[in-house]
Amino acid sequence: MYKRDEKIKLRQFVPERVMNNKGLDKSYDLRIIEDDYLSLSYDVPAHNQTGLVGKREFSIVFPASINRNRETFEVLGLLQAEMGKKQDGKINFCNHEYQIINKVVKWFEDQLSFPKENWNCYIKVNINEPEDENYRKDVEDKVVHYWINKSGLPLEQYYPKKVSYVKHNNHKKLKFYDYGTLIIEKRGNIFSQVIKNLVKQTTQNILNYRDHEIRDFMRGIIAGESNVEFNQISGHYRIFISAKYFEERQVYYNCLKRLEIESTNYPKFHGLVISKKENNLELLKQQLMTLSHEKYNKFLSMMNRYEDFVTLKLWRGNLQKPHNKIPDHIVERIEGLYYQNPSAPACEIVAILDYPVSDITIQRIRKAMLLENL
Repeated sequence: MYKRDEKIKLRQFVPERVMNNKGLDKSYDLRIIEDDYLSLSYDVPAHNQTGLVGKREFSIVFPASINRNRETFEVLGLLQAEMGKKQDGKINFCNHEYQIINKVVKWFEDQLSFPKENWNCYIKVNINEPEDENYRKDVEDKVVHYWINKSGLPLEQYYPKKVSYVKHNNHKKLKFYDYGTLIIEKRGNIFSQVIKNLVKQTTQNILNYRDHEIRDFMRGIIAGESNVEFNQISGHYRIFISAKYFEERQVYYNCLKRLEIESTNYPKFHGLVISKKENNLELLKQQLMTLSHEKYNKFLSMMNRYEDFVTLKLWRGNLQKPHNKIPDHIVERIEGLYYQNPSAPACEIVAILDYPVSDITIQRIRKAMLLENL
């Protein structure tokens, strides 16, 4: 498992030259000062209507390293799944679950000292732009109010056009529980290229990492890219992980295989399929579906529709056996001792008992007794 002081050094993800974010075949020398922090800067020519007038400096400071822990690998998986990959001078991430948005924002704040106030954002809703101005106002008030409350990103950080609409379908009305998808974005050429290199190289080399790191990374991938699909009539239950490129899907395939989960990567099918019940049970046991609350709830519903098979029965049985439950007769004895002497300190009760129990456990039992008598 992870060690408390394990770090990932960011220097290895810093490019030697910064690409022009306007898509031109041009790059600039990057100055790197490495100490407790990484100080990065570069110059670009400055022009006005008369021609070249000097140069303009762009700079940023990164921490020298980030924590090598579960949170980092889960977020890197989410970024691989949901972040734009093009080197276009900006970072953007989208999701319709506020818990996932908040997780990513918090990681940037904790690991990169990137305040949540630095993000810009807007909301995308899956309907055509309403022609009725009153209905449009109702929709925008609803989704903006929801995301401000759930994400904590204030109104000032939203683009002037706070809500965008789609044109590729004929949806006219927003469903009651639909609050759109929040897109968070930050422009910055160096910032963008370092983060995208971190995600890209981690994904390319993920099989060189330890099993628990692969598991955490895949938890992020599944939260961002999967769909739970089940049909009780046909008996087809599967998890579909979407990814455009075959090579990308093959990385996920090999990660799952390392975790002893079989999947199928169809060459002409933009997705990876996990379909056999034993594999779905492994997803459940390894908690690979838990990052997205919405998908996890649907996944649990799917698993509950399975007719019991031996390994599922065994797993359910083990869940019902607490490893450290205090026997009822010990709890009753603790309660009896407190009734005899309500002011007795926990350490005194521990000394009387011929059973390994902590002071904290004694205090919890006493607190439960007091609550029952209210």
